[in-house]
Amino acid sequence: MLIMALTAILCLSLATAGWAAPKPKGYPERPIEVVCQYGAGGGSDTFVRTLFNAARKDIGVAINVTNMTGAAGVKASNYVLAQPADGYTIYNFSPEQLINTVMGREDFRKFTPLANVQMDESVFYVRAESKFKTIQDVIAYAKANPGKVQFTGTTPQSPDEIIIMSFAKAAGIKVKYIPFDKAPESHAAVLGGHLDVLHEEPGSVISLIEAKKLRPLIVFTEKRLPVSWAADVPTARELGYDITMGRWRGLAMKKGTPQPIVDWLAFVLEKASKDPAYTTIAKKKLLDLRPGWKGPAEYGKFWEADFKAYKEILEDLGYTKK
Repeated sequence: MLIMALTAILCLSLATAGWAAPKPKGYPERPIEVVCQYGAGGGSDTFVRTLFNAARKDIGVAINVTNMTGAAGVKASNYVLAQPADGYTIYNFSPEQLINTVMGREDFRKFTPLANVQMDESVFYVRAESKFKTIQDVIAYAKANPGKVQFTGTTPQSPDEIIIMSFAKAAGIKVKYIPFDKAPESHAAVLGGHLDVLHEEPGSVISLIEAKKLRPLIVFTEKRLPVSWAADVPTARELGYDITMGRWRGLAMKKGTPQPIVDWLAFVLEKASKDPAYTTIAKKKLLDLRPGWKGPAEYGKFWEADFKAYKEILEDLGYTKK
């Protein structure tokens, strides 16, 4: 009876702490590899290393991060799928995997959702000297001058283009998308007055916002951002456009990975996402402005919903056939 009582107390305390899944017997017993499809030092690489640094003490084995760039993430996806589904390979999952599926380059359903951790904020900006003072100004001008307003972001068929064109469709306007390979190039194009509107995450341009070189016009979030520079910036929903898309960063594993391993890792990582070793850096990068955590089941439903939205927009843009 005493043992049963102590067990019940232990289970209750673990559940209260967020540890709702038991540790699988014999796992892990060797190093785990985390594959990132982006280069060292970038946002996704920083996310992976920071999160697993916080989780390392609970996982209990070495965590080795492998950066594997190329083919818009397809190279990394193929590598992960070539490994055993045994819980020792974790994949940094991103919107590109869903976009690649629409484009026929890979199949996101070959992966098992582990957890989403970050949800970035999509924001449209103009340079301080722009004639567009509000997003309504942009819409009015675009309606009077179809195709003349030029938006920018990074690479074709990217989350940037999808968000921009989703908004254009909802607002009933035609705009032109001019992509760049590197984000700083798109920033410079707007700051120099060569292009009209920039789509970007606030963490990447916060110095330009604070210096009042870029003016935010609209945010694609459920609520206004809780920071002083965005207090007067309306959400798309406020203006009648139900768009809350943003770049997200999560984790996945090869389909077939035992569910007890997936569930345990998800709860370990949820705990890590609340650790100061992670939250301090997330706050510095403005990645704490919007709730991002989704467990395995919720994250899987999120994949399906975003895939459907991406497919519709990419078809409208003529990248794929309906």
